Amino acid sequence: MSKSLQALLFEKIKTYVPEHSVLELEIAKVLGCKAEDIFSMLRGQGELSLNDAQKLVQHYAISLDHLQEAKPSVIPFRFRAIDYNLVSLEDYFKALLNELKAVDVFGPRKLTYAANDFPIFSLFQFPLLAAFKLYFWGRTVYNLPSFQSEPFDIKNINTTNLKLGERAWRQYLKMPSVEVWSSDIVNNVLKQIFHAWKYNFFKDKKDALAICDKITALLKHIEKQAELGRKFHPKNYPPKRENFQLYYNEVSISNNTILFATEDLSIAFVLQNTLNYLVTDHRIFCLQTDAWLKNLVQKSTLISLQNEDLRKNFFEKLNQNIEFVKAEIDG
Repeated sequence: MSKSLQALLFEKIKTYVPEHSVLELEIAKVLGCKAEDIFSMLRGQGELSLNDAQKLVQHYAISLDHLQEAKPSVIPFRFRAIDYNLVSLEDYFKALLNELKAVDVFGPRKLTYAANDFPIFSLFQFPLLAAFKLYFWGRTVYNLPSFQSEPFDIKNINTTNLKLGERAWRQYLKMPSVEVWSSDIVNNVLKQIFHAWKYNFFKDKKDALAICDKITALLKHIEKQAELGRKFHPKNYPPKRENFQLYYNEVSISNNTILFATEDLSIAFVLQNTLNYLVTDHRIFCLQTDAWLKNLVQKSTLISLQNEDLRKNFFEKLNQNIEFVKAEIDG
């Protein structure tokens, strides 16, 4: 293997190794060799055999072709999809939780979230709202058998998925975040509630109204987080440090995109087909995503810790949309 490609490979592997670990020791474990040999290679004094290079790229799921591409046209992603490589919602949340825990290993990190729907983590602050969303997606998008025969009933919800989702939300709470919302942020869920009521998905009309009230409660809590600039559990005190920035964008955001950034590593999540998502730490893709998000933030208005009148007006309009749907359902 050429020394230039070898150096690129080692740099890529470095992004996969936790900061508390020693790169040379980690590579030596994979290859079953002495750490001294890896020290020499990292200093350009030795070369990897093709066989050892193959072991490393297989172990760390790295493409040698992509290491050399200045402007790659093919980028590797991990794909997590219901009914493809995840057989249930429980599997989905286990995979999502593992992704968040993996990010947590790399030390201080920041999350930037461009949202055209409620950030999925936020839903689990109010389990009833999360349960409805999972029911609706399971029944209408993924045609999961367990959701087809029974109407949505507050008294009969799957607590396992909700507990896994809450654990993912608690991981999200640890991460300082920047979120960009538009005034359409509640429209998707309101349309889903109205559709479910119209086509008798609810066992009782009161359940539909209760879901609307949970959206109101969620917005109230997020407005409080924006006022303080801090994310926190509704039942707990806010943290001492500011860790939440909320921006308002007048234009509807086209997709749900998340970028996790640490000092040494960036990971991009692109939500696709509702719950399915693509994940990559490809440097070029993450740089492009970071540039897009920064541009979006620059064209948005910060409504956390400042612009109080705009913030109040923004949330008031969202709540008006909720009240309109409640009136339609209540007849």
